This record gives sequence, C-alpha cells and structure tokens, in this order.
Amino acid sequence: MRRKFFAGLTGLSLLAQGTGFAWAGNCCSAPCVQYQYQTEYRQVQRTVYRTVPVTTAREISETVMVPSVREEQRQMTVYVPTTRQETRQRTVYRCEVEAQERQRTVMVPETQMVAQQYTVTVPEVRHETRTVTVQVPEVRQEVRQRTYTVCRMVPEVQTRQVTTYQCVASAPFDCGHGHGCGYSCGPTYQVVPQVQEIQVTVYRPVQEQQVANYTVNVCSYRQEERSYTVNVCSYRQEARTQQVPVTTYKQQVQTYTVNVPVTRAVEESYTVAVTEMVPQVKTYTVQVQECRAETRTRTVQVTSYQTVAEVVTDTVPVTTCVAVPVGCGH
Repeated sequence: MRRKFFAGLTGLSLLAQGTGFAWAGNCCSAPCVQYQYQTEYRQVQRTVYRTVPVTTAREISETVMVPSVREEQRQMTVYVPTTRQETRQRTVYRCEVEAQERQRTVMVPETQMVAQQYTVTVPEVRHETRTVTVQVPEVRQEVRQRTYTVCRMVPEVQTRQVTTYQCVASAPFDCGHGHGCGYSCGPTYQVVPQVQEIQVTVYRPVQEQQVANYTVNVCSYRQEERSYTVNVCSYRQEARTQQVPVTTYKQQVQTYTVNVPVTRAVEESYTVAVTEMVPQVKTYTVQVQECRAETRTRTVQVTSYQTVAEVVTDTVPVTTCVAVPVGCGH
C-alpha cells in the first residue's frame, strides 16, 4: 500500500513537471495573468500497520514407543544328508569286431586294337572373279538465297505530362483567438501539384527484310562397274582307316576279408553313492524385539504473529497553480 501511494504521488509530480505552465482565463482582461504550476515538498505523517512475529516457549506431552530386546531359545529340525556306498548289478552291451571272408563278382576290362574305317569331309578352295555395280558419290557446290528479318531501333521524340509538387506559403494570421491582443502566428505552407509537359526520346523497333547468299554442298551418285576376286570353298567325302582301342568286360570271382561288428550282453557290478536325509534337532538363540509406550514432556518454540501500528513521516510533493501577472503588449 505504501509503494502504491508513493507511485501515485510521483506520477502526479511528473505530470505537473511535464506540463510546465498553462494559460488560463481571459488574456485580454486588465491586467493579463499567466497561470503556472509550482511543486513543493511537505512532511506528512501516516499510520502503518505491520505484522510482527512473537515466539513463546510451550511444554507439550507426547507418547513414544521405546524398543527393548530380549533373548529367546528356539528349536528347529534340519535334515542332514548322509552318503553310503551300495553295490548293484547291470547288463551292458559290448561291441567286438570279427574277421569274415566273403566273395564278390567284378567286371574286369580287356582292351584290343581294332581297325576301323570312317568318312571325313575334306574342304577345297578355288578362286572366282565377280563383277558388282556400286554407287559412287559426287559433291558439287551450289549458291542459294534466303530472306531473313532484322529488327532496328529508331529514335522518336514524344511529349508527356508529369506532375510536380511545390511548397506555397500563405499570409500570416492573428492567433489571439479574436480578442485583438496583438499576437500573430507565422505563415503556413501547403503543397500544390502542378502539371508540366516534357520531351522524351523513346526507341521504336522497325522490322526490315534482307536477302543473303549462302553456299551448300549437293551430293549426287553415279553407277560404276567393279571386279573383285573371291575364295569359294567346296567339300568332298573321303574314306579313311585307323586303329582304335576297343574295351570289353568279363566276369571274375574275388574273395576278400571284412571286419564285422558283433554285439554281446555282459553282466557287471558297479558301486554307487546313495544319499539319505537324516533329521536332526538343533537349538538356537534369537533376539526378540519388543516396544513399550512411554510418556515424555518437552519444550517447543511456538511462533505467532501480531499486528502493530506505527506512525511514520514521509516527504511528498505538492503541486499548486499560481497566477503570475504579465503585460499584454499594448
């Protein structure tokens, strides 16, 4: 609240200082007066209410749980593993290898040289002369004409209107609000548009037709007889004889030895370890925790708040309007 009050007074003083002075009343009355604002500072007393914390000591009673520990004997049954050796019988199968004789029939190859006739194709080459007609190209030059269009820029003077602006001063006038005080205001200025004609040079495109000569190559063909020699291939059959190997197969009985696996059952004894769980009683001590209720008294600090009135003195700006007599310039 105090800050808001000072902010309002400060804004009022700044408004008064920014305004400076103001004219009021009839300036043509006898005598003419001028009103202006004056600011002075005064001492003002006001009452401020503040909240003050007050701390007092107070005794309170509370109930707490106090833990206590006692020892207790307990028993439990545990199973202890015991291992003993035991002999047992089992049947196992063993694999043994025996040698056995067997017979098989195989095909044995026999190779003999035999005369054999065969027919082959023998190539023969002969030369032949042949005649062919070919097209021989001939190139000659011809002069031709073509017409094309060119664009030429021609200057031309044109008249155009442009608008310019000039600043014109008006006559001074009486600013005494019609009361004849003898005060006059200065001339005022206004912008007046004016239209003028100017000469502008522009370029206008003009199309023209022109003829140009150019040379082209014209290709023509003429027939010509030419002779050339080619190789002509022909084939004839010819009988020939050669010795070639001929293989035949005949049966033959062979005896061979193989190893054959034989499986037999055998009885054997073996020893195993047998584990048994034997119960045993054990005694152990445990810590048992108990809680009992107990009332205790302690002093705590309690804080409360009170409102206290206080008179303070502040300096505030006070702005007043004062009339100052001035001459009217008669």
